[in-house]
This record gives sequence, structure tokens and C-alpha cells, in this order.
Amino acid sequence: MRIMIIKLIRRLASCVIAAIICCGCCVYSVSAGDESFYENNPVSERQQDYLDLFFDNGISFLSNENDPPEMYYSDIPVIKFQVSGLSPQTDTGIDYTDWWYSEWDDCRYVFLPATADRNSLIISYQTENGDLSLNGEKIISGAATSLLNSADEFNVTVGDVDCGKLKVMQSELGCIYLSTSSGGLDTLDNNGWMTETGSAVMLDADGTIEYQGELEKIKSHGNSSWDYSKKKSYNIKLPEKKNLYGMGKAKKWALLSNYLDHSMLRNKVTSEISRAGGMEYVMDSVFVDLYADGSYRGTYQLTERVQIQKQRVNIRDLEEETELLNNKELDEYPQILSGIPENSNDQYVVNSYKYYDTPNDPDDITGGYLLQFQLPGRYSYKAESGFITSRGSVIEIDGPEYASKEQVLYIRNFVQEMEDAVYSETGYNSKGKHYSDYIDVDSLITAYLVQEISMNIDVTNTSFYFYKDSDLRGDGKIHFGPAWDFDLAYGSFPTVRQNSYGDICYSLDTKKLFVICFPIVGYEEYAVNQPSIEGINWIGKLYKKGDIAERSAEIYFERFEPYINELTSASDGGAALITQMAEEIRSSAEMNNARWHTYGGREYCVFGSSSGADFMESVDIMRQFLADRKNGLDQIWAEYRSVKGDVNSDGRFSIADIVMMQGFLLGRSELSDWKAGDLCQDNVIDSFDLAAMRHLIINN
Repeated sequence: MRIMIIKLIRRLASCVIAAIICCGCCVYSVSAGDESFYENNPVSERQQDYLDLFFDNGISFLSNENDPPEMYYSDIPVIKFQVSGLSPQTDTGIDYTDWWYSEWDDCRYVFLPATADRNSLIISYQTENGDLSLNGEKIISGAATSLLNSADEFNVTVGDVDCGKLKVMQSELGCIYLSTSSGGLDTLDNNGWMTETGSAVMLDADGTIEYQGELEKIKSHGNSSWDYSKKKSYNIKLPEKKNLYGMGKAKKWALLSNYLDHSMLRNKVTSEISRAGGMEYVMDSVFVDLYADGSYRGTYQLTERVQIQKQRVNIRDLEEETELLNNKELDEYPQILSGIPENSNDQYVVNSYKYYDTPNDPDDITGGYLLQFQLPGRYSYKAESGFITSRGSVIEIDGPEYASKEQVLYIRNFVQEMEDAVYSETGYNSKGKHYSDYIDVDSLITAYLVQEISMNIDVTNTSFYFYKDSDLRGDGKIHFGPAWDFDLAYGSFPTVRQNSYGDICYSLDTKKLFVICFPIVGYEEYAVNQPSIEGINWIGKLYKKGDIAERSAEIYFERFEPYINELTSASDGGAALITQMAEEIRSSAEMNNARWHTYGGREYCVFGSSSGADFMESVDIMRQFLADRKNGLDQIWAEYRSVKGDVNSDGRFSIADIVMMQGFLLGRSELSDWKAGDLCQDNVIDSFDLAAMRHLIINN
């Protein structure tokens, strides 16, 4: 109980601190990659106080209500206006919505899901005195009507009283209805530490029921995104595993609001880029319209959560096996802090670790482990188990969440040995083992490229996941992924980073590398008192040594660049893929904007987001940023670029290359670029590569 109270106090304290940390906004623009670039563009530090910047510009914290128009119709003689029967395929009684008053538009909205039949909706209302009419037609409360199909805008009157406009909007997405125990999400929104319960109905756009039943938990999701967003994100837990929208069976899911991302596509696009790049585990998601106790909440992204689970990160579940060997729930055992001063609220101490005093372990404790980098300030209350390396890397153990001492010590020592090898000049640690003995290098590079392409400001600070399976079923190495939390990527947040080598990177400068400039997260604040903390992260160190630069370029050009071209460039078949993604959710996004008033320029930014005049313009800002980023990386890695099959190095693949390959295999000639001919990617040139070249030229 004492630990729970301490964690609650820390969580509340973090929210108070967050309330005084405000950051500027920007609209992305391309600038020259020289020193003046940093001087002429805005910069915001995520953990720095920018109240003066905000208030000087007339922007209030957690509000995009800069200067709302005069409200003539805020107070009208209507007590209740509700539309029900929104999903006639169900019979739950929770498929209804109340109208919404917009202070910005000084009118009322009814937001309808795709399942609603506007020819047959039930309007129920209550007035102070008199009948309610829409466009002069009297409404019979509680009766079905087709009137809402006759227009998208209505004049509302009660008797002879003018009550302003009613605007009707409809989405084309599936929807989720929540019914909470408290009768609304407002209580949870105002108390992020609490847990809500309730029930849900989830439907496809055509009305097919995806889920209907209880919700065991509804909790807050996110850290800074929760603190800075008026439209909140949530974690939900079902009583049993269910396959939602074809994403595989699981209990735990997240509903992302994407409030800080005005394109609402940054997380979705990142997942698709990760998939194209060959990342082993990618979290699937779908967009839906969310309703809670009659209140339309906006466009949400229902997504899988990062966890050890067959449908998510499919490695051995060490926590589950540990639970079977112990008599109590694992979180009921004492939590032990090792290497941290007694009564200290700051757990960021190099070589320290924390664990649960669990009496029994499985015989095999080599995996699986799900880990992520964490911010020092969050580590104390976010991580139940974890450790700090000798160079200051903050590692949160997400699985097993309540790890035993032996489990923590095993994975701590494994990661430390790997880190020692990474930072040595030779790549080998004192045990004579190379860092590639500990990590799957291509997996690391794939995860790095996702971060580098997106210019994600969190990078190796937080939400950067990696995992290790049991040696009995895996390869005994650390793998990286899944990608998670990219709402502040793709130019949506301006910031500068500098490592101890003097490399400076700006999150809007698409012509330079970004990830390599990050120090280990505690370097700037803690290195004075803990001098072993490194001023460059794992990836930066490997890149600086030249170990991964060429392979990064190879994987980028082979896997990532073609897909980024699809995302950003129009083709003969139509618009760029990002634009097509946006069109699929456009009707819902426009409803979301009417509800939350998101777009319109800088004055509508809340926290580091780039905003266009409307949804599609906000999407295009992201598309243009990604196109410019591709051009920048193309130039950075141009020296490593090779054309597949171009063994004679003339810049193109042709019959001449096949002739040279045949000559090489017969011992008559040498290849100018043997790697271009290794189409089977096995580091051997043989007849299989020649066959692949012939197949390639036929297809071309």
C-alpha cells in the first residue's frame, strides 16, 4: 500500500510539473542545412519551461481557444437533445449521442457514425417550454424520423424562440460505444490515476459487431500526451482475449486520440513504414469513431499494445511461467531497490536496479524479456522493474513487469556486456565477445532507420522497445521493435540535440542525420555528479565508429526508400499513399475537428504540432516533410547506393551485367561490385544469384 501511495504522489506531482511545461508550435518549412538554420527556426525543449513564449502569443495552456467568437446561442431553452438508434444492428441501448454545442461556431452538432440510417433515427428532446422544430417542422420526441436525411443544416426553434443552427455530420468509419460505470469519461479525464470500468459495443462501418461485452478496465494512456491533450487517450482491457477488427486475439488495447498530431496519421504511417522495412513485430490499428455515454469523443485509433503475447511480441512469456511457481500475485511481493540511496525520490543512479522479491524462478531465465528506454524522471514511477547501466542507459523491464532479482540480474548483465562491447574501440568487451554476439544488428538498423526517417524526438529516450527471447527457443540475441509513439515525429516538434562529440541536430533539418546526435538521456543533467554517463547513445556510438553506416544505407535503399516514394509521390493510379490514407478517414476527421477545433494554423497548436488550415492540409505538411526527408537521406547515403544487379558499376542494370556475372562464374572476369550481384543476400556469389538476375531483368 505504501508503494502505491508513493507512486500516486509521484504521478500527481508529474502532472503538476507538466502543467507548467509548455512548448511552442510550428508549421514545417524547408530551410538550408547550415548554422543559420538553427538560428532562424523555432526550438522547443520538451522538459523546459516555455510559459512566457505561450502567454506572449496569447495561447493558454491546454486550450486552443485563442479568441472564440461571440456566442449568441450558448443559452437556449433546450434541456436535452438526443439522437438514438445509431446502430440498428445492435440492441444495447447505448447507440445514441447528444448534440454538441460548439463555442467556435456558435451552433450545435450531431455527429453520426457510418452505421446510422438518417432515414430512421429517433430524436428525443426536452425543452423548458414549447415544441422543438427543425426547419419549421415540429419534432415528435421519442419518435423515429427521416428529417435528418433531408439536409445537413437546420434552423432550430422552440416555439417562436430562435435557437440557432444544428449541423449534422456523418462518418464513414466503424465506431465504438462505451458505457462507463461513472456515466462519462470526464472523471477519468480529470483524474488520470484512476481506473474506470464499463461495457462496449464495437462495430465495423457496415454494422458488423466486432465486440459486445464488458470492459474490465479503462485507464489513462500516455505521459506528456495525456497531460497536454484535451482529447485523452485510453488503455482498455477486456475480460478475455478477443480478435478485434482482424488484429488477433488479445485482452489489452489502446485508444489513441492523436490530439497532438493534426494529421492523425503519424503513428499509422510509422507502423506501415516499419512493416515495409521488415521489422519483425508491428502493432496493427484501425481508425474508429468513439462515443462514450452519449458524448461523441472524436476520431480514435484502436491499436494493439506492445506486450509479450502470441499476437503481439511473440516471445516466451517468462512472467506467466513465474506466476505458476509462486503462491501470490507477483506484485504482492516486496519491491527492492538496489544501489539507490534510502528515501531518495530519484532512482537515476548508474549501476542500480530494482526487482520484486519473488521466491521461485523457472529453471530457464534467459527470456523472454521486453525492454524499453525510459526517461529518468519517469523511471521511478513507471518502471516496476528495471536497471541503469554503467553509462546511464535507463532500461525499463516491461516483461516480466514484476521481475525477480535473478531475472533482473540476468538481463542487466546481458545488456551491460553488450553495451561494453558497443562503446569499446574494437567492438569487443572484456570477455572477448563482439556486440553482434548480443544483438541482431539488422534488427537494430531497421529500428534505427524508422527513427531516423521520422526524426522522432523521443528516439532512445523513451518508447524505444527491444526484446530477448529465451535461449532455448530464440537466437540468444536482443532484437529491436516494435515502433511506438510517433506523434511528435515528422517535423511536428522543433528541438535541437547535441552529443558529446559536438554533433548538433535539429528536428526540422531534413538534410542531416538526427538520431546519432542524441546523448544518453541523463547526460546533460546528471553527468556532472555521475561522470560515467555517456554523451552519445548506442546507435550514435556505432554509427560514429562507422560500423553500421553502410549497412544502414543498404537497408534504407532496398526496403524503405521505395515505400516512402509510394507514400509521398503521386502515381499514375492516383494520389500519394499518405493522401489516400487521409481520404479514408476524412469524413471522421472533419467531425473530429468540429468537436475539438483542431485546425487553422499556429494559434490552434497545443503542444508541438504542425497544423494546416484543415485536415488535408495538415496531412500534406507531413507528406511534404517525409518527401524532403527522403531526399535528404538519399543525399547523405548516396555514396553507398548501388543498383541491384549492377555488377559492372555503370549505374544501371542490364544484359551487360548478366554477361559479366556469367564470366565471373566461369572464372573469366572480375566483378566491379560483387555486393550488387549478391541478390540472394548470403554473401556468396553463385549460380543462384545469376538466376535471380535473369529473373529480375525479365521482370524489368
